[in-house]
Amino acid sequence: MKRVFSKSAKMLILTLMSILVISATAAVYYSLDMTSTITTAANDVYFILGPDNATAGVSIFNDNKSATLTQLKAYPNITMTYDDPIRVRNNHTSTNYSVRLRPVSRSGGPAYFVYINFTLQTSTTISLNYTSNGSTWTNPSSTSFVELTANTEYAIVVQTMANATAPSSQTASIEIAIDIEQ
Repeated sequence: MKRVFSKSAKMLILTLMSILVISATAAVYYSLDMTSTITTAANDVYFILGPDNATAGVSIFNDNKSATLTQLKAYPNITMTYDDPIRVRNNHTSTNYSVRLRPVSRSGGPAYFVYINFTLQTSTTISLNYTSNGSTWTNPSSTSFVELTANTEYAIVVQTMANATAPSSQTASIEIAIDIEQ
């Protein structure tokens, strides 16, 4: 009988050890907990029409966050300047915001263009200047951040020039972004 007990005890010990080994290899973890509170914000910085908007073919949409300028022209060897087709407005009454211009995309061949320039007229002017040597475009880098004073609007000046041999109906399409730092 002692032998049976001894085998049973051994079996019990083996079973307990197996359970212990299995539970020791189970995943052990702990958790971090985070709660967020999100508050809606006012639409403080947005586009508005400038006095030259009709000449440039400006359309503003998407709650004044997007715009297209569809009637810009580039003439051979002449700088065409659109002084005030569209503006960026800081509508907050007391908060200044920092903004920058950032290139997004460009299409159209470089053969007939000299430059296309977008300048935001804040107290520190910033520009994106797309230039062409007739065979390739040189794309600008993002500008530095500049301040938009509270309750103020700033014009975006657009300048274009085609090269001397440019025929009519050549096109370039440029998308830029105005990044607003919170």
